[in-house]
Amino acid sequence: MSRPSSAAGPATIDRERVAELVRATLAELKGGRAPRIGPAPASASEPLLLSPDRGVNLGAPFDDAAMKGMLSVTPARIAVGRAGTRYRTNTLLRFRADHAAAKDAVMSEVDVKVIEKLGVVELTTRAKDKRMFLERPDAGRALSDEAKEIVASRLARAPQVQVAYGDGLSAAAVNAHLEAFHGALTRELAARSIRVGTPVFIRRSRVKVMDELARLTDAEACVFTCGERPGLGFADSLSSYYIYRPASGATDADREVLSNINPRGVEPTKAAAMVADACVRILRDKKSGVVL
Repeated sequence: MSRPSSAAGPATIDRERVAELVRATLAELKGGRAPRIGPAPASASEPLLLSPDRGVNLGAPFDDAAMKGMLSVTPARIAVGRAGTRYRTNTLLRFRADHAAAKDAVMSEVDVKVIEKLGVVELTTRAKDKRMFLERPDAGRALSDEAKEIVASRLARAPQVQVAYGDGLSAAAVNAHLEAFHGALTRELAARSIRVGTPVFIRRSRVKVMDELARLTDAEACVFTCGERPGLGFADSLSSYYIYRPASGATDADREVLSNINPRGVEPTKAAAMVADACVRILRDKKSGVVL
């Protein structure tokens, strides 16, 4: 016998509330605090938190010092314990929160205000929307016809380094850290007397689009910084790629990368200095990638 349907109809998902919770989780994880779940508590004595799991679900460890040492050098899900063959509740909740944050980072868009504030030229790829971008990686590796016209009319020609940014697979990383990284990279390249082209942001872009951009601007080298594919620990990391004079058949072996750019990994301003130093090297040696 079938169950009668509810008069009120099927329950709907409050997507705005879900998005709010994910943003709050990202913000609190960024600050090193346990994320709050649900509405604000009535008082400070009634916090609603995801309780710690790493190192506390195991009871007394055999070697406490070794356990603390392992936990201090990795954010990985180690020493979380189990209940029978399953994760404990606090570990499962943290896993689901991190998974939600990773999905949100991939599916969300880079804030237009962030790009406007940086004052860079915005370009697009052949990926016309987010779905096409995710399903057709090749579309994100090629500039649109409109973008090529903008490159020809507005971008400086023959720079030593063409600076470009893209959303990649984490808009959250770009929204959170691009302003600090761009400001520092601009200063660091100038301090090394490197002639920089017109900076651009390429929406719905993949890494290889930097090759086409470098050829169109006749740049000696190109730096492309984008949102890194989220893991289940960090969803807000940038990666910065650099390459010397990419030919049409250039592969990933011809480029180099500095990844894990975030406040808990390589701090954005420090990363900018490292990328600028790499630019000095590849301009001096006139090569990049595995040939080095």
